[in-house]
Amino acid sequence: MTAQQKGVRQTSLTEGSVVKGFLTFMIPIIIGNIFTQIYNMADSVIVGQFLGGEALAAVGASFSLNMMINSFLISVGAGATVVVSQYYGARQQDKLDKTVNTALILAGCVAVVITVIWLILARPLLTVMNTPENIFDDALAYFYIIILGTIGHLYYQMTSAILRGMGDSVWPLGLLIFCSILNIILDLLFVAVFHWGVEGAAWATILSQLISGIAVVLRLCGKRYNITVRPGTLRIDKELAVTILAIGVPAGMQQLVTSAGSSVVQVVTNSFGSDVVAANSTIIKVDGFIILPLMAISTAITTYVGQNIGAGKHDRLKQGIHLSMWLSAGIAIVLGLILVVIAPFAVRIFTNESAIIEIGATGLRTLGFFYTFIALSNCITGIVRGAGASSVPMFSAFLNIGVRILFAWILAYGMNDYRGLYYAMILGNFCNMALLILYYKFGHWREASVVKNT
Repeated sequence: MTAQQKGVRQTSLTEGSVVKGFLTFMIPIIIGNIFTQIYNMADSVIVGQFLGGEALAAVGASFSLNMMINSFLISVGAGATVVVSQYYGARQQDKLDKTVNTALILAGCVAVVITVIWLILARPLLTVMNTPENIFDDALAYFYIIILGTIGHLYYQMTSAILRGMGDSVWPLGLLIFCSILNIILDLLFVAVFHWGVEGAAWATILSQLISGIAVVLRLCGKRYNITVRPGTLRIDKELAVTILAIGVPAGMQQLVTSAGSSVVQVVTNSFGSDVVAANSTIIKVDGFIILPLMAISTAITTYVGQNIGAGKHDRLKQGIHLSMWLSAGIAIVLGLILVVIAPFAVRIFTNESAIIEIGATGLRTLGFFYTFIALSNCITGIVRGAGASSVPMFSAFLNIGVRILFAWILAYGMNDYRGLYYAMILGNFCNMALLILYYKFGHWREASVVKNT
């Protein structure tokens, strides 16, 4: 019995219409990304509306650290997506089974290590980041609880990445919608009804993540995908583990360094006081929501490239790459212009305090004209990562954040103007895009395939 006969909607990206296949696979990812952002925004919206500006700033103060963890977990999962998609495209069933089993064991090991490290580093990091004293205790309490949810979150990300590698972007979406709604309900219950403060928002988040992690693992361990996953098969294949980590860790480091750099920039942000901290928190949330379609294109093209490289269909590969680039650029222009118009209304979702709204709207309008930089960077990163090449995107991320930190200190801290934070971000994104374009044009990313017989 095939996966389709078992009620599983898997999209093979190696045959049929390129446009239809790509969009069919991508649209559930966009919707899923929207709900992920709602999932992430719920804490800030509910905390800001029910607990006020200082509580919102407390959640925002640790946001860059939370994103550091989340981005690393998502990117490690991307290593599994690449390997799974290439073996799926090549129809190498034995390798596919071993990859899935190896990835599940790796997820548990990585989650434990990350949890321990971040529990130790939480207080020192918030201290080094110059977190304002009036919000420090709440920020630390919120961050500690979020760290405890690492294992559930990683299993959701890893297992969803495996399903996407095999062409199923629909079922993870359904689960994500359920858990996003659950998170909002628990946020309202714990914060507005039980009055647990920012800790209540954190508990709502990790309980939702744990449920999603358990559910998606159970889904994968069934017999719907024609793969074998059971206690007797759960072992690490050393060669495949190295391959997954060789792709996933640089991708994770790329996000980790980006988030770490954001934490350094947070030090500059904190020097402007709690209004700017709160405004910057809303900017990050809104910006994260606006770029969701761009992130979905990057995720979709990773699987598309992986499956077609695995299948050896290089002409089809070029068609999909060109489609993804034009789609990314067009969407970025439209979304950027929309953001310029709706900026103050977007910030008002989080707070009614006029000072925070003014600062946040200024930042969003500044960034809105430059989303094409982010669009092309994300798209090319997805392309080369799908081929198995993760190192250059990692180094381009280093360049991005280095430029951003340098000019944040010069333009914001040095000139005592918070708007320098946004100019620095634009300059960093431009440098990132320029390096990736050069690598795409002249680099050897096409030779990085895991499946060497194509």
